[in-house]
Amino acid sequence: MQLQRHIRGDGSRHVLLISAAQRAVATTIAREVAARLASVTDRDGAAAATRRPGTRSDHAGQAQLYAALHDREPRAGWDATGHRLLENAVTKAGSAGLFSGGLAGLGVAAVLLRGRTGRYRGLLEKLDAAVVPIADHDLINGTAGAGVYALLRGRPPAIVAVTAALAEAAAGDPPFFVPPHRVPPAWSLPEGYVDCGLAHGAAGPVALLALLTEQGKQADLSAEHAERPEVRTRALTRAADWLLDAAETDEWGIAWPAGLAGDDRMPSPRRASWCYGVPGIARALWLAGRALDEPHHQSVARDAMTALLDASDAWGLDSSPNLCHGIAGLLLVTAAFAADDARFAPAAEDLLDRLVDAFDPSLPLGFDVTGPGLLTGAAGIALTLLTVTGDSPADDPALRPFLVG
Repeated sequence: MQLQRHIRGDGSRHVLLISAAQRAVATTIAREVAARLASVTDRDGAAAATRRPGTRSDHAGQAQLYAALHDREPRAGWDATGHRLLENAVTKAGSAGLFSGGLAGLGVAAVLLRGRTGRYRGLLEKLDAAVVPIADHDLINGTAGAGVYALLRGRPPAIVAVTAALAEAAAGDPPFFVPPHRVPPAWSLPEGYVDCGLAHGAAGPVALLALLTEQGKQADLSAEHAERPEVRTRALTRAADWLLDAAETDEWGIAWPAGLAGDDRMPSPRRASWCYGVPGIARALWLAGRALDEPHHQSVARDAMTALLDASDAWGLDSSPNLCHGIAGLLLVTAAFAADDARFAPAAEDLLDRLVDAFDPSLPLGFDVTGPGLLTGAAGIALTLLTVTGDSPADDPALRPFLVG
C-alpha cells in the first residue's frame, strides 16, 4: 500500500495522508471501539463489565478519546459520552497525576472537551488552583503531568510555577534524581536513582520543557514572566545533555537504560515502548533539539529511532497492542517523527497496518487489552488510530498528554 503525503503550510512539516481505504479502516475501528466503550459506560465506572480484576478505569483518559472524536465529528454526539465520563472523573479524582484518575488528567480532559465552546469554566478555574507542582517530577504522577495541563491552558502563572519546579530538579546532580525515600522499597535502590523514561523519568520533563519553550516563543508574556524563557532554556539544555550522555550503543543501535543508580545501568526490557524505551526518549531529544536549535540532539534521536525500527527482534513489546508498552505507542511516536521527517513514513504505515490487524471484533473491546483506559486499554488504541490518520497529527492537541508533539 503506497503512502501518500503532502507538505503543510510553510513546508516545514509533513502530514501523512495514507490511502483512503487504510484511513477509512482505521477510523472505522476507532469509532467501533468508542461505541463499545460508550455502550458499557456507567456512573459507577467506565466499562466496568469488561475490566479485568486489578485494573483501574481512567474516566478522564477515556474522555479524551471522545473529545478527539467530537473534534472530527461535532454532530455525532461523542461529546455527550465524554461529558458523562468527565462527571465520573470529577467524583473520583484525588491524586495530582495526569493519568489514572489524577487532577491534571481531569483538567486535560476538560480542556479538550471544552474546545471552543466555553464549557467547564467553573471546573477549570478550580483545577487551575489545584493542579500545582509536587515533589515527583514525572509525567504520570508528578509535575510534568501538571505541566501538560498548564501547556494546554496556556496560563502564564502555572507555566512559571511548573518551569521553576522542573528547573530546580534539572539543576541537581544528576538532574531529576529520585531520592531513596521516594523509591519503592521492593526496588532495592537504597541510594536513589535517575529514571530515563518518558513516563516516569527525565525524558518527560525534557519533552515538556521543549514544548513550553516553543510555546513561549510564540507567546507575548508580560514583564512579570519575562525571565522564564532563560530559566526554561537552561533547564532544558542541562537535562537534554544529560540524556545524551546516558545513551549507549549496542548491537541493535543507540538505546537508553531504564535508569541509572550511581554507576549501575538498569536494563530496559521494553526497548520499543513509549513509556521506558527508545521511542519516548528519542522523541524528547528531538523536541529538545527543535526547541533549542540543536541539530545534534535531533541527529541522535533520528539515528536511535532508525536503528530501533530496523531491529524488531529487540523491541520487547507487550503482546497487547496498547499505547504504554505496545505497538500503539510505537506507532504514535513513529508517526510524530514522520511528521518531521518523511523517511519515517513507511515505518509508520507498516505499524498502522499491524495495529489495524490486531483488531478482533470477537473481543469485548476489539483488542487484547486489560480494560478501557488510555495507557494500557482500548481508549488509547482508538485515540492512536484517530490521531495518526488525522489531517494534522503533528499538532493534534490530543497528543499533548503523551509529549510526542
